[in-house]
Amino acid sequence: MHIELVSANAVQPNTGLAATALPGDSLTVKNARPSAGVAIIAMWQTNQVAGFGQISFPSGHDTTRGWRSGTYIGVNPCLLPLGQTIELTPQEVLAVTIAGSNVAADAEQLSMLIRYGDLPGINARLITSAQLKSRTEKMTTIESSITSVAGPSYAGEELINADSDLLMANRDYAVIGATCRTAVHNICLRGPDLGNVRLGVPGVLRPELGAQYFDLLSRVTGGPCIPVINSGNKAATFVGVTTDENAGTFLTTLHLALLK
Repeated sequence: MHIELVSANAVQPNTGLAATALPGDSLTVKNARPSAGVAIIAMWQTNQVAGFGQISFPSGHDTTRGWRSGTYIGVNPCLLPLGQTIELTPQEVLAVTIAGSNVAADAEQLSMLIRYGDLPGINARLITSAQLKSRTEKMTTIESSITSVAGPSYAGEELINADSDLLMANRDYAVIGATCRTAVHNICLRGPDLGNVRLGVPGVLRPELGAQYFDLLSRVTGGPCIPVINSGNKAATFVGVTTDENAGTFLTTLHLALLK
């Protein structure tokens, strides 16, 4: 099982413009084993002007519109209803369209979590909500002050132990969710326990959603969605944010459970 964050952006999209993947990402579905299934399990968008987010692909409902959801100004955490999924076919290309600002250089962004049942060569450490409940020993948090450059990009990133190094040695921690004191498009993790690709949550100012985001996804989808990281990998595990064309400093909190 593997879950991966994929993000795209469109600059000055106005009434609708084809979006491009952020550097390091691709809108081509990876070559997973079809029998194990591939699906989008969550999708969110950040707009500076109200608009919409749309995704279409050859195996979808249709190639004209596919799935479209209206968006308001700010971080829109649920372009896809929680618990619903959009099934994909390996190697097909996702066409993302974004509508929003008509101001020069304004970037609007869309992110999605794609779940691969079996992706050869990548296998993230993920547990279910039930496993989290039965294995939780203690709760803790990691706070980070992340300085981003002008994006849109994944350029704002630091090691999870950069601002505090309090995790118990060689122990497993479940990442239940993440929050931020200032709205940001997404808060993301990257490290060896995640297959060295990104996994993220919307940076919406709704702690009741962000603090339990991965646990919530597990409960509504019925599958393992909660990432597990080992403190022994702290020197190779990063937390970051994705911003638009504006740089900034973002104070983030990872909500963790020490596992038995």
